[in-house]
Amino acid sequence: MHSRCILLVLMLALQIACASAPGPVDSPGGDSTELIRLLENSNQTLHTCKGIGRLEFTHSGSRQRLRIAWVSQVPDKIRLTVLGLDGRPLVTAVADEIGFTLQDHTTGSYQKGALEDYRFKAALHLPLDVSSLTFILAGRLPDLKYDRAVMTAGRSDGEGVLVLKKWWNQVGRIYYRETVTAGVRPVITRIEAFRETGEMRYRADIQATREVGNFVVPKTLTIQSGTADRIVLDIDRYWVNEPVGPETFKLLPPE
Repeated sequence: MHSRCILLVLMLALQIACASAPGPVDSPGGDSTELIRLLENSNQTLHTCKGIGRLEFTHSGSRQRLRIAWVSQVPDKIRLTVLGLDGRPLVTAVADEIGFTLQDHTTGSYQKGALEDYRFKAALHLPLDVSSLTFILAGRLPDLKYDRAVMTAGRSDGEGVLVLKKWWNQVGRIYYRETVTAGVRPVITRIEAFRETGEMRYRADIQATREVGNFVVPKTLTIQSGTADRIVLDIDRYWVNEPVGPETFKLLPPE
């Protein structure tokens, strides 16, 4: 696969945006205060994740499939590596709240810049921020800027929706599968984030989960924008709270 396509895949997964802390809740449709507490407390002690899986991305009608490995750290650090058939790294991307670095191991090319850099933004089509991505990979609720939350009915029996609002605007919707056991958190099945204009920024569907080290984490995940761009991640192996040093999220230029 051409290295430019690989770089595009990594950039699609790493767009950065602003995230803020949650606010108070409304409860016209039920006890949203308790629901918020359960969702925010789930996997709260899960800070670092490592995984290997298969990534499929669709952009402008074309589809690419890659094998990737990643390391992520809540709230805003991630390292993604595209692997060759022999398991060797082809391209590595690192991003945090400050900037990004891209390295093509096959050609030796090296790019580094601020997240506002045109080289980074030019290839981005999924408005998913690094912070949201790290939280979703950890099975945690992303930080969305809102000042109240309202519970509504879902698309089918047993499903509920938590609508997050800022002033009069809807900024997010959290879909969850209700449980019958008191104190057991609902299972999140979809997360939607919206711009102030009401346009969808991204939608994350958690189609399957697994339990790893007493944490419930995604196994199959689809993230898409308001357009046809999307990524599908099937996670084969997953490690939780493995030691991660600061050097993990640094890429030095090739010598």
